[in-house]
Amino acid sequence: MSEKPVVSPLVDSEWLHDNLATPGIQVIENAWVPGSYLKGHIPGALCMPCHPHLKHFDDEEKTQHVMGAGEFADTCFALGLQRDQHYVVYDDFHGLFAARFWAVCRYYGVHNISVLDGGWNGWVDRGYPVATRITEAVPGTDIELAPRPALFVGQAELQEIHLAEEFQIWDTRRPEEFDGTEETENLRHGHVPGALHMPWTDLLTGEDIEGEPRYVKTAIELKASLEQLGLSRDKTIVTYCQSGIRAAFCIFVLEMLGYTAHRLYDASMGEWCNLPETPLER
Repeated sequence: MSEKPVVSPLVDSEWLHDNLATPGIQVIENAWVPGSYLKGHIPGALCMPCHPHLKHFDDEEKTQHVMGAGEFADTCFALGLQRDQHYVVYDDFHGLFAARFWAVCRYYGVHNISVLDGGWNGWVDRGYPVATRITEAVPGTDIELAPRPALFVGQAELQEIHLAEEFQIWDTRRPEEFDGTEETENLRHGHVPGALHMPWTDLLTGEDIEGEPRYVKTAIELKASLEQLGLSRDKTIVTYCQSGIRAAFCIFVLEMLGYTAHRLYDASMGEWCNLPETPLER
């Protein structure tokens, strides 16, 4: 077995371009736009075989939770994930779905994953090569999943702890979602009482212009933003959004900055706002 390379959790396009042919490095596309892989992708990249949310949708309960261990094991098998490889994941939505993949891997004890800063748009913006030839994964995996439930928090537990002094709640949605003025498919609108608010996009550079790359801000800028928000390294930070995707991106940033106590409310407001007993502020 070859030695697994040591790679930063967040890599840039220049680093990836220089290391595409490095043994032990494999790229995975986890794009939001269906069929985008066939139109063009990073050379040698594998295509995620399932939905980029990596969610299990329960139509009867109307909830969305992280896919079960069996489903995720099937995904690992289909991609051919191996312990002695390091995987760089990218998407076409500012790193949102790449970070979601990272968060689910982390939940299941898989740590050889990095996110490409700037994603697909950043790669193209720098003029790096694009491929259309499909790279076939070799099915099989030697990765043993070890779920860590403590990294996530469920609705009942959050309802008990959301005002406790040792916890801080971070609402990562748009301002209109937070204050309850945006009409959504949820039965109720608003935010968890006591939640701090900063949209996940505030962690990125630039404007949300279609096709334009956006990058994760510098560590100095990120630390300043989180301190201004009021987040403390001495408390456990719980993130949420509508379906656990934007909140997972924020977990990635917290981890990258060395915040060690953080948990993801994976079902988020898609669950909380559709239950009659959960407290809401508008």
